[in-house]
Amino acid sequence: MCGSDFSNNLFDPQPFPKWLNESSEELQTIKCENCSWVGPLPADILAYPSLQGLYLQHNRLNGSLTIPVNLGKKLQYVSLQNNGISVVNPQNPNAELPQIQLEDNPICSGEGLLRAGPTLCSTEANSNGANEILTWISSLTTNNSCPSLCRNANHVLNPYTCHCGYPLVVTLEIRAPISSIVNDTSLWDLLKAQTYDSLRNLTSQIKPPLELDSEQLWVYQAQHANHSKVHVRLYIFAPVGAEVMDRRTDNLIKGWFTTQKVEYTSPFKPEFVIDIEPSQEAGSVTFGVSKLAIIGIATGAGALLALLGFLVSVALRQKRRFEEERKNNPFGAWAKAEDGNAPQLKGARWFTFNDMRRMTNDFDDDNMLGAGGYGKVYKGVMAETGVILAVKRAQEGSKQGADEFKNEIELLSRVHHNNLVGLVGFCYDKAEQMLVYEFVPNGSLTDWLRGLKSNQPLDWDRRLLIALGAARGLTYLHENAEPPIIHRDVKSCNILLDMSMNAKVADFGLSVMVSSVNDNKRDETIRGTMGYLDPEYYATNIMSSKSDVYSFGVVLLEIFTGRPPVSREGHIVTEFRKIIAKSGVTGVFELLDLVLVGTPVHDLDTFLKIALECVEDTPTERPSMYEVVKQLEALIGPKSLLSSGGEDPFIAQMAKAKKPRVPLQIFSSALEDFRPTSERRLQPSASSHRSSSSFKYSGRFNPSPR
Repeated sequence: MCGSDFSNNLFDPQPFPKWLNESSEELQTIKCENCSWVGPLPADILAYPSLQGLYLQHNRLNGSLTIPVNLGKKLQYVSLQNNGISVVNPQNPNAELPQIQLEDNPICSGEGLLRAGPTLCSTEANSNGANEILTWISSLTTNNSCPSLCRNANHVLNPYTCHCGYPLVVTLEIRAPISSIVNDTSLWDLLKAQTYDSLRNLTSQIKPPLELDSEQLWVYQAQHANHSKVHVRLYIFAPVGAEVMDRRTDNLIKGWFTTQKVEYTSPFKPEFVIDIEPSQEAGSVTFGVSKLAIIGIATGAGALLALLGFLVSVALRQKRRFEEERKNNPFGAWAKAEDGNAPQLKGARWFTFNDMRRMTNDFDDDNMLGAGGYGKVYKGVMAETGVILAVKRAQEGSKQGADEFKNEIELLSRVHHNNLVGLVGFCYDKAEQMLVYEFVPNGSLTDWLRGLKSNQPLDWDRRLLIALGAARGLTYLHENAEPPIIHRDVKSCNILLDMSMNAKVADFGLSVMVSSVNDNKRDETIRGTMGYLDPEYYATNIMSSKSDVYSFGVVLLEIFTGRPPVSREGHIVTEFRKIIAKSGVTGVFELLDLVLVGTPVHDLDTFLKIALECVEDTPTERPSMYEVVKQLEALIGPKSLLSSGGEDPFIAQMAKAKKPRVPLQIFSSALEDFRPTSERRLQPSASSHRSSSSFKYSGRFNPSPR
């Protein structure tokens, strides 16, 4: 969980949510302005280890704000304006505090600025919790050993060499957690040192190498742009004895900065160059040159400048035209890459490569969520909205990745369902292929079943709701998508869990569209994941929607056992069959996940019946995903109405009715008419409306005796 933003929701008055406190190890940002929160804050909230920002302005929080001994090392901002905080309790008076804003709290009505240094009651704090723009200016501006100032008012004094001239000025935007220490001179000395080291390395690679001395660099100013950005002005002077930098050096340094070859490390990475002012030309020396020569030179220079201006304007127009064409058709170069026809898009947003860099902090490893055969997945944040997203970046040179990339864009731009991961946009720029999804914070079902995500295991009810959510998403693909879609890679790690632990089916790179849900399609190359592959598809190369049903049945067995599909004991389906042949269905309870001990036997027996039907060898003996949804709803009962992640009046009414749980073999008319709650209710095809008598065991498995 990276961040929670509940701002401006019309909640009923309530205390600080207990479940947020339970997620304290992972939270990086908590933001809830105008949320009607009341009462005291948790005493340890400023000790959350990952917390960087706490924004709880305009609530009714009261009591004390405790500054603990183990203050979070990453904490930068605490914004609590317009609350009822009456006491600040610093348990460690010597702690280096973050920026704390307490304007319009009772504690600020008396002394104004609190004793805790950075803790402010200033009325100049803005609504985002940051101070008004703060500026640091190098003390060398006034405190240097130079005997006099520059005679030319347009010159800039180099405080290290005491020579005057026209420096090249680079303005960097630092997007790193340093804004709370903007007035730390040692920080900007470090930036100067890193800049010099990088420039020296670059100059040594050209011939003839440039002469560059550390005294030619001066960090003049650092200024807050907002709570997450600092703008830094860096002066680069010409060598001693020259007022302006020679054109070659000027062009090389500008090029290195604009192409981001000047590299920085922590705490400055990533950095962005937002402006460069070239070293200005000083007045021409005209001694010994006739007026006619000067006029001729000036005329020629004017003509040359006019020509250059014309060429630049043409180039800019061409660039703008190219950018417009690329925005309208970002896949204009797709055919040139020999990847076939361009994807057909429906509503996906196009991002540039620079958008992706900004979103992911230049693909920082700290933001990496995972990696696979396709590439890496990063956490990203849209700067303009603060929305957290997931960015999947294809590994360079992956042909399979290009096909999956195109396929996933086409499919996900067509489908929209509560139980499918939503596609926000994509990037096809600078030979990069990236997909941008909604961020699903609680990882995958695999993580939870294997104990990798949390020390708190999944209980039986939550497992059932996750299974139902995933089944609804697959049913939507099979029954409601136009045309129908076969996922082809259903597995537990492709079932993601959102903040409310609702299931979302992900990864459509191998999915295919078919003309109808009953179509069989021959595939020249077997695609999927071993352990989940339909044996019929593997043997015949013919896939159908029932191939997804088989894979989903394997997932259900994973939910039952907590084990991976393939282990030392062999394949999970084979293992179940061996035990059933030897000891009957009751024998498989020895495979039950220990966490589920104590679960009603009827629930487990019914769940197993559904799972074993799904993994029948013959596709015709398997149920459709629609039928699986109906059986899971019957097993779960009224709780199934809560699995979509939202509660509308229809859901509330059904939940209050408390319909009795329906046995697996019986279909009530109410359940027969019910459609899973989603933005598009499931409308099964005629083929999937089998009678209850058609949903039987094939004879291969027998239910446990009663």
